[in-house]
Amino acid sequence: MRNPIRSETDAFHLAVGGALVIVAALMVGALVGALVGVALFVGALAGGLVWEVATKDPQRRRPLREAAAEAVRATGSAAPHVLVVANRTLQGEELLAELRRRAADGAELRIVAPILTSRVHYIASDVDKELAEAHARLAAALAWADGEGIPASGKVGDVNVALGAIEDELRLFGADEVIISTFPPGASNWLETGIVGRLRDELDIPVRHVVVQPEHAPLAARR
Repeated sequence: MRNPIRSETDAFHLAVGGALVIVAALMVGALVGALVGVALFVGALAGGLVWEVATKDPQRRRPLREAAAEAVRATGSAAPHVLVVANRTLQGEELLAELRRRAADGAELRIVAPILTSRVHYIASDVDKELAEAHARLAAALAWADGEGIPASGKVGDVNVALGAIEDELRLFGADEVIISTFPPGASNWLETGIVGRLRDELDIPVRHVVVQPEHAPLAARR
């Protein structure tokens, strides 16, 4: 949501606009009926809130875009750099098929596997199970890439800071494209938290979303 008040002028315009709406609502209420005046006021307020929610703030920081812009590519590295964001879907058939296609184009893969643990486990610092599962999936994915002859590296992201882990890799890796893989809506924590939309909103590079069906991901935790 954008901040509507960034200067004294903005505050003045907002105050005048609010006063005009109130006066108009009172006049309509007196001439037509109280309920009509109330409806006008509520409608104007609701319209303003919808506009605030839907309007993007041009001054809002976009840390993912900033991280990608700050990346420094290694000298002589001509291969396309593809950042792969996945965890529970790392062994998914749909994702592996997409990675094969990108590798056929000569891409170099960097996998980041952020973990999103439960709030109870995070508060209790009991994340060993989630970390172990993420490391196992990443190891299996890197072994698969090695067997396919695909240049790939990877790391497990920090606990409960998925966007922070992605931001770090964008800054270090110099990605030309991002592939993010999730389960379908209703089975994906990442879709619920809006990570896919955030990547597409902030980044100027292509962001491809690969949906993996749960039954096609053998090492996925069923949660």
